[in-house]
Amino acid sequence: ANCKMYMGDNENTVRLLLSSGALLSDCFTNLSVLERWLEHSFYNLVKGCMNINAHIEVALLCCMKSPPDYGTSFQALKRTSAQDSLHIYYPHFWDVNLLECAIAQHHKRGEILLRDYVIGLMGRPEINENNPPALLKRTVASKKLAFLRILFSKFIQN
Repeated sequence: ANCKMYMGDNENTVRLLLSSGALLSDCFTNLSVLERWLEHSFYNLVKGCMNINAHIEVALLCCMKSPPDYGTSFQALKRTSAQDSLHIYYPHFWDVNLLECAIAQHHKRGEILLRDYVIGLMGRPEINENNPPALLKRTVASKKLAFLRILFSKFIQN
């Protein structure tokens, strides 16, 4: 993957990194293994996604870090467009701050349908920050794993 990144082959870099993550985590079912994998792969994964204009993916990847990299995440959200299949990723957002940023971006652009869709997602009980910590942790873990499975299938099917 590092050789591919050095050669500027960003799509194959992302494909290889995601393949290694899927292999290590039993197809994105083991979050503890994925967190260690992400520590080593994060920079190249984000850089590869940025270079191929996968901005929504960058936004979510940056929220997977601990602590989240909100600066990069919000900048990536600003670069998204309505044609970026946002509706596929929004149900898998686990970070309320990211959802709020998305609402603001859609409002600025006059994308009322997308804005209202994200507002509806904000009201989902599973992401309520007043939930018990164990429930929030399970919700975040399941949403992160679902996002990575979608990302994996997007790049492997291309």
